[in-house]
Parts: sequence; structure tokens; C-alpha cells
Amino acid sequence: MNHTIVKIRTRSRDRKYWKLFSDQKLYDLPENLEDTVEFSPDHCLDEDSWFAVKNFSQQDFCIPLLKEEFVSTSYELLEKKQFGDIDYLCYIEEGLFCFQKVSKTGLLKRRAIVFDEAATYRKECREIVIYPEPDAIYLKEKNQLIFKKLSSISSIFRGIDVLYREATEEETSQFLNQDFIELENYSSESVKKANRKRIAMANDLLKAMDKRKKNIIFQSIEDYCPQLVMEEGKFRITSEQDLKLLLYGIDQRFYTTPDGEEKRIANSVIRIE
Repeated sequence: MNHTIVKIRTRSRDRKYWKLFSDQKLYDLPENLEDTVEFSPDHCLDEDSWFAVKNFSQQDFCIPLLKEEFVSTSYELLEKKQFGDIDYLCYIEEGLFCFQKVSKTGLLKRRAIVFDEAATYRKECREIVIYPEPDAIYLKEKNQLIFKKLSSISSIFRGIDVLYREATEEETSQFLNQDFIELENYSSESVKKANRKRIAMANDLLKAMDKRKKNIIFQSIEDYCPQLVMEEGKFRITSEQDLKLLLYGIDQRFYTTPDGEEKRIANSVIRIE
């Protein structure tokens, strides 16, 4: 048996989750649920892959619904007056919890022609279009949340965007003021969103490195990006592109093809365990 429940937007202490219906199949579940990679904001996901967050119930941004045992009889049927307040829906089937965000605009009353056995005109109609794939799936047995776009689920799992953290202005300034960087007509105010994410990751990486490993990393950057290197051994940063190359180097994105003929930058990285 499957069930579909919805969360409604409410500021009171009233019940937040309501049952929509049971025994209505909303999704044909994907066959590639095993093809997952640990979430990284700088990773370009393959079309048939999913991002994954492991040990999800232990995360601060996990919702109570997934921490408790689901009992369908605990949920009352949604009332008509609440149709316009649906925040997201959750389809539950055999230990899988499938989430889909519901936009406010989709719940506005509108005129529509509905095609079923015959065409029908409705003066006032609210509808939720079910996507081919849910925005996120919680695998209860594995305690794992999988998804493809963090932006699609950040309003469902409040706080999950910490995974997509950008460096603050202070962190950005501190990074650019380190002794291995020389700025030229460039400042922390010039740093765009993508590089701020990379700075947040680079700061964590550098904190975990000893002096020997840092020297190896910096030497690699010199080898692959000689245009950045100044006489005193610092890296000259004059633009967003310069900064991106430096950050890619810290993340060890540079490599040479096995035949030694071509130098490349890895646009995405998957760690092999």
C-alpha cells in the first residue's frame, strides 16, 4: 500500500501533516537509485545519477517525519479549506519517501479545460502537476537522502543549504590576504558566488593540510598555471578566472592524461573508495 501526505503552511501549533489519499501511485520509482555521489556544490551531476546525504536522520536539517515511525492512521484527511496552503507532498511506498515541492502559483484558483474521457471546463481549479521524478527520495533502510538539485529541496529541509555554503565576506577577505596570494586590481568585493563556494571548500582543505602537503599542492599549481606565478613565489590574482584556477589547484583538479600528451582540469570529481 502507498500513501500520499502533504505538509501545509501554518504558523500555529496546529497539525502540519495531513493525508491526501492512499492507493494512488504517483511515481514510477527510478531504477538508478544506487547511482549516487556524495553531494558537492562544485560537482556536475550526470543525468542518470543522484546526489546523496548519508546518515540523514542524524542531520540537523532532517525533518521529524523521517525520524519517526510512519503510521498512516495517525494522519487525518486534508480539508478543502487547506488546499491552497500545501507546502510540499510526500509519497510513501515500501520504505521510500518521495518529496515534491509545491509552488504557491500552482495552487491558485484558475479556469481550466481538463482532458479526461472528454474535455471538461472548470471555472475554479487547483492542481499539482506530478513530475516524472520526485525532487528528493529518502531511503529509510539506508538512512540516505538522494536528490538532484539542492535548490529544489531547500524549502523542504530547512538548513540543508549549509551543504552549499558560500564563504562570508570575512572568510573571503582572509583567504585572499594569505601570504601566498598577491592581488592586482582585484579585491574580495569582486568575488562572485561560484568562487565564494570554492573558497569555503578551499579553506576547509587548507586547514587539514600540513606544510609538506601545501608545498606539493602549490608546486602543482605552478606547474599547471605558470601564468599565475610571480617571482617571489606568490600567485597573482587579477580576475575571477585567476582565482578559479588557484582554487581548482587547491582542490587538486589538475591532471595529465596517461599518455602524457594533454593537461586537463577535472570539472567534477568523484572519490574512488
